Amino acid sequence: MKNNPKNQKKNVADVLVAGASGLIGGAVLNLLKDDPATGKVIALVRRKIPSLPNVARVHQEIIDFESMEAYSHLMEARTVVCAMGTTIKTAGSKNAFREVDYGIPIRLAEIVIKNGCEKFILVSAVGADPNSPVFYNQVKGELERDIETIGFKSLHIIRPSLLLGHRKEFRMGEEIGKMMVKPFMSLIPGKYKPVHAEVIAQKIRSLLDNTPPGVHVYEGNRIY
Repeated sequence: MKNNPKNQKKNVADVLVAGASGLIGGAVLNLLKDDPATGKVIALVRRKIPSLPNVARVHQEIIDFESMEAYSHLMEARTVVCAMGTTIKTAGSKNAFREVDYGIPIRLAEIVIKNGCEKFILVSAVGADPNSPVFYNQVKGELERDIETIGFKSLHIIRPSLLLGHRKEFRMGEEIGKMMVKPFMSLIPGKYKPVHAEVIAQKIRSLLDNTPPGVHVYEGNRIY
């Protein structure tokens, strides 16, 4: 059952993580739950994450992402980490994929900036380009482009290549990709080398303490 937004108290967090049940979002929470210096953390989730330890600083807020505006009072944070993402196969269609990878992040960004958020950290993908002939890269590029116009004081865009780590859901394309690139790792340009989710989480953690204004893009060696 979803939490009734009318019965919720206002939450102010140091960090809000959207996509907390995913590969990168989960890795970020694993870091932050053991880091008292981070302060209060809110994880926005569709359903409770049983594996997340009961830590006083970490609060799971169960919301309906299709009705995000009704939960805006739960989305007040100094820094927001958006690691939302799916696949066309999992979503069921291109339109459903676009809603998860573009629609939800855009609405989230619009809500949190109204709530006073100054720093937004977006997990995108290598090859993101609104003019790309590849639908996945096109959607990611459109998201980057449009979030830049929202007006965050500090916007950080991370573009990982193929992600390594244990997902709760099986993604055939990723598994095939991992097997194909493994013998050629030393020959792959840095920008396209697979990267472990924990490395992305470490990068995000470092950005919590580093707040240069403007738009910053990280891919390849800049992620490390």
